[in-house]
Amino acid sequence: MSIDALFGAIAQVATYLLPVLGVVALIYLILLIKTLIETLKDVSLTLLTAESELKKLDGPLSTVESLSKTVDDVHGATRKMVTKATATLNKDMEQAKSWMTKKKEELAAKKDELNAKLNKEKEVLKADVDVIQNAVQDDPYEEEEIIYVRDESGKEAE
Repeated sequence: MSIDALFGAIAQVATYLLPVLGVVALIYLILLIKTLIETLKDVSLTLLTAESELKKLDGPLSTVESLSKTVDDVHGATRKMVTKATATLNKDMEQAKSWMTKKKEELAAKKDELNAKLNKEKEVLKADVDVIQNAVQDDPYEEEEIIYVRDESGKEAE
C-alpha cells in the first residue's frame, strides 16, 4: 500500500465521516443552546423573584432608614443637651464653690471675732476675780453661822 492509496482511503473515510461528525456537532450545539436557553429562563425567573423580594424589602428598609435617621437626630440632640447640662453644671459648681468658700471665710471671721470677744471677756473676768481676791485679802469678813432649830410643829425656825 502506498502513501497515495492511504491518503485516498483517508479522504474517502473523511468524506463519509465529516457529514456525520457535523450532524453530531450540530446536535450537541443545539442541545447546548437549548440548555443555555433553559438556564437563562431560570436565571430570568430567579431575577424576577429576587426583584419582587427586594421590592418587599423596600418598606422595611425605608423604615429602618427613617429609624436610623431618628436615632441619629436623638443622639445629636442628647449629645448637645448633655454638653450644655455639663457646662451649666460646671458653672453652677464653680458658683457654689465660690459661695461656700465665701461663707467659710465669713464663718472663720466670725469665729475669730467671737474668740477675740471671749478672750476679752476672760481677761475682764480674770481682772474682776483679781480685784475681788485683793479686796477679800484686804478686808476679810467672817461668815455667820446660822443654826436652824426645829420646833415641835415641824416647821423650821431660826
